[in-house]
Amino acid sequence: MTDSQRLEYELSMVKLDDYKFVVDFNKDSIPDLFMDESEDIPGGEGKGPTASMLLAASIGNCLSASLYFCLTKKKHKVNELKTKVIVFRERNMDGFWRISEITVSLSPDIERAGDSTAKRCMEIFRNYCVVSSSIEEGIKINVNIDD
Repeated sequence: MTDSQRLEYELSMVKLDDYKFVVDFNKDSIPDLFMDESEDIPGGEGKGPTASMLLAASIGNCLSASLYFCLTKKKHKVNELKTKVIVFRERNMDGFWRISEITVSLSPDIERAGDSTAKRCMEIFRNYCVVSSSIEEGIKINVNIDD
């Protein structure tokens, strides 16, 4: 991949208190996001979404937007699109919690739902979703701790 084919996003986070963090997306048009851990974690108060919730929202949003993109590109009017994301967690062999499965259910209300272009979109829309495809393929994650 050449540099011209690679995009970069940068955001920053600052710890406020216990597990509360504020996320700055470094873009004036996007407000900061407040995150927290759930009450079942000592120090968590559930006053903001958890990282797992944001992962689920990212997957659901990306798949929804991808389906919408394909349908509208083929001139289908999308009257409504509802998405439900269910996250399953379980402990791994070392006893740590991991997300083991995510189920996404999309319910589009579209005009001409039975025609061939709508059916084709239902078959291929996942290819447009950067987030879910990247997760399924495995994302390289580089972690640095600065002294």
